[in-house]
Amino acid sequence: MSAPSQLQVVAQTVLIGSVYIVLSAGLISFNKYMLDEKRFPHALELTLTHMSMSTLYSLGLSTCVPWLYPTMAKACEQKTTTLKYIAPLGFMFAIALWSSNLAYRYCSVAFLQFCKEGNVALVFFLGCAFGLQVFSWKKLAVLVVIMAGCSLCAEGEINFVMVGFLLQIGSQVAECLKNTIGELVMSGAGMKLDPLTFVAWQAPCSLVPLAVAALFTSSHQVFLDFKANLPLLLLNATLAFMLNLAIATTLKHLSALAFVIIGLIKDIVIVSASAYFFHDPISQMQRFGFGVTLCGIAIWANLKLQEQAAAAAEKAKSEDAEQQPLLDEKQKLRKEESA
Repeated sequence: MSAPSQLQVVAQTVLIGSVYIVLSAGLISFNKYMLDEKRFPHALELTLTHMSMSTLYSLGLSTCVPWLYPTMAKACEQKTTTLKYIAPLGFMFAIALWSSNLAYRYCSVAFLQFCKEGNVALVFFLGCAFGLQVFSWKKLAVLVVIMAGCSLCAEGEINFVMVGFLLQIGSQVAECLKNTIGELVMSGAGMKLDPLTFVAWQAPCSLVPLAVAALFTSSHQVFLDFKANLPLLLLNATLAFMLNLAIATTLKHLSALAFVIIGLIKDIVIVSASAYFFHDPISQMQRFGFGVTLCGIAIWANLKLQEQAAAAAEKAKSEDAEQQPLLDEKQKLRKEESA
C-alpha cells in the first residue's frame, strides 16, 4: 500500500481536528445549557448520567467492534491489577467532572476556559514533585508567562464568583493529579492501555462513587427534571462519549504538533462560542490575557516537542552504539575466515 499523499494527510488532519474541536466546544456549551435552572441544574446527576452512558457505550462497542480496544483482552486477563490501579483514578476523575460541571452554574464558559489554561503549570509542578518532569528555569519562565495571562483573565472577569472559581480550581487539581498519578502507577505497573480501553475501565470506576453520592443527596425534584429532560440528557451523554472517541482518534492519527495546534484553536472556539451563544461578557483585559496565555502555551508546546525530539535522537544514538560492537565483531570474523 502506497504512503498517503501530502494532500491526504492535510485533509485527514483538518477533518479529525474539526470533529474534535466541534465535539469539545459543543459538549462544554451543551453542559452549560443543560445546567440552567430551568432545565437540569443538578451537576452530580448530570455527571452520573455521563458515566452511566459511557459505561454502557463502552461495553457495547468493545463487544461489537473489539479491534477498537487492542489492549482490552490484556486488561481483562489482569482485571484485579487493572482495577487496583484504575479505581482510585476513577474516583479522582469523578470529583473532577462533578466540580467542573457544578462550576458552570456559577461562572461563564469563557472564564472557566481561561482557568483551564493553567493546567499546563499544574501538570508540570506535580510532575516535578513525582519525578516525572525535569525542572528547568527556561520552562519556569514560560510558565510564568502562562500564569500571568491566566491571572489577567481572572482579574478582568466582570462577573467573578468565588464559589465557581474554587470549584473549577478544585476540578483542575483533581484532574491533573489523576493524570500525573495515572502516568506514574500505570507505567510502573507496566500497563499500557489504549485510550478507549482506559475509558471503558475508568467510567464504571467513576460511576460507583457518583451513584453512592446521588443515592444520599438526590431529591424527588431531580427525578422530575430527569424525566422532563430525558432526550436532551441522553443526547448530552452520547456527545460526551463521542468526544472520547474523537480524542482517541486524534491521539492515534495526528502528530504531536498537529494536536497542539488543534488544542489552541479549540480554546479559541470555546471562548468565542461562549461569547456568541451565552452572551458572556469578555473584557479587554481578558482578551489580552488570553492572547498572552495562548502565546505562552505555544512556546511551551515547542519546548516539549524539542525535548521529545532530543529524547528520540538520544535513544536512536544509544541503539546504534549498542549494535556497533556486534557489527565490528562480525567484520573481524569475516576477515579471519578470509585469511
